[in-house]
Amino acid sequence: MAKEPDGVWCLRAGLEDEFPNGPPTVVITHRGVRLVLRFAPGDITAEGDVQELRLLPDTETLKPKVLRQFAPNADVYLAFARAAMRKPDPEAGTPEARYQKFADAAAALRQIAGPGRGLTDEFYRTIATNFEALVAEGEPHPVKALGENNHVTISAASRWVKEARRRGYLPEKAEA
Repeated sequence: MAKEPDGVWCLRAGLEDEFPNGPPTVVITHRGVRLVLRFAPGDITAEGDVQELRLLPDTETLKPKVLRQFAPNADVYLAFARAAMRKPDPEAGTPEARYQKFADAAAALRQIAGPGRGLTDEFYRTIATNFEALVAEGEPHPVKALGENNHVTISAASRWVKEARRRGYLPEKAEA
C-alpha cells in the first residue's frame, strides 16, 4: 500500500482489510470524508470506468450538508484518483509528465477544498499572500474581498486569516 501526500492512498491490489487481491483502489481523504474509488480488476492505471464509489466518515459525519459537497465535483475527484494511480506507472509518460498531471489534479482538488479541517500550510501561506496583496492594493475590506475571491463566507475567510496569523504567515494585528 503506497501512501501518497495529501491524504491519498493508492492500492493496486485493493483494500487489504476487505479484498486482499481486490480491484485497484484509490482512497482520498478530503473535507473530513474518505472517498473510496474502485476500478475494474487489473485496471492499475485507472483508465476505465469507476466500478464503485463509497463515501465514508473520517472527521465529519455523513450529514446531507457534507454529502452535497461531493457530487458536483465528482469529475475533480476522479481526475485526482486517475493521476494518483498513474503517477508510479512508467508507461503513463515521463516521470516529470506524470508528476505534473498529479500536481495539476491536486491543485484542482485544493481549489474545491473550501474551509474545513486539514488545510495545509501551503494553503495558509497562499491565503496570507492574497490577504497581504489586498491590503497593499488599498482594499478597505480585505477579509470580505478574500471571501468573495474564494467563494466563501466572510466568516470562513476571517477564520483563514486568523489561522494564517496563528501559524506566523501574517503579522499579528496592531493594537489600536
